[in-house]
Amino acid sequence: MPDQTQSNNQQQVIVYALVAIAVLLAAIVGFMIYQRTTALPGPTAATTGSATTAGATGSSTTAGAAGSSTTPGSASVAPVAFDPKTATKLAAGLTPETAIKTYNDAVMANTFAKAYAILPLAQKQSYASADGMAAQIKPYGITGFKVGPSTVNGNDTVIVVETDTPAMNITYTWTFTKDGGQWYVKSRTMGGSL
Repeated sequence: MPDQTQSNNQQQVIVYALVAIAVLLAAIVGFMIYQRTTALPGPTAATTGSATTAGATGSSTTAGAAGSSTTPGSASVAPVAFDPKTATKLAAGLTPETAIKTYNDAVMANTFAKAYAILPLAQKQSYASADGMAAQIKPYGITGFKVGPSTVNGNDTVIVVETDTPAMNITYTWTFTKDGGQWYVKSRTMGGSL
């Protein structure tokens, strides 16, 4: 009888240990899920004043030469006040829509110098260089992008772009402004809704 009691006690200890391990694993998984869902801000893109839609120019693509993305990794960049003297000018012939496509195509093709040239000043300062940008973006394994319609508000044009990655989708709201006949990249902020 004492051998059977000792065997029962050992089985109970093993069962308790397994229950404790299961509870610990559940807590770890729960924490990881919580951390992932709170890592990104909710989609909030606000525009002030009356906005009109400039047409459904958005498109959806998958990986390949036509697809690309915005840059994860620069969400905490403080906005820089818009100044046409220091703001990124779009090259002649580029519109906000074609600038987004050019930027995204360059990211997908790993031609980061071309993509870096289109970024607003705050993101350029954050990455410091096209190589710095590449080092931050490549690990995300971007697979494509979705572009929302252009929204016009006075001189500003706002476009939301969703970056598709294996881990998560990230949205950025790009704002372009026209000043004296010249298009400028005013800002790019994390968040937005397609």
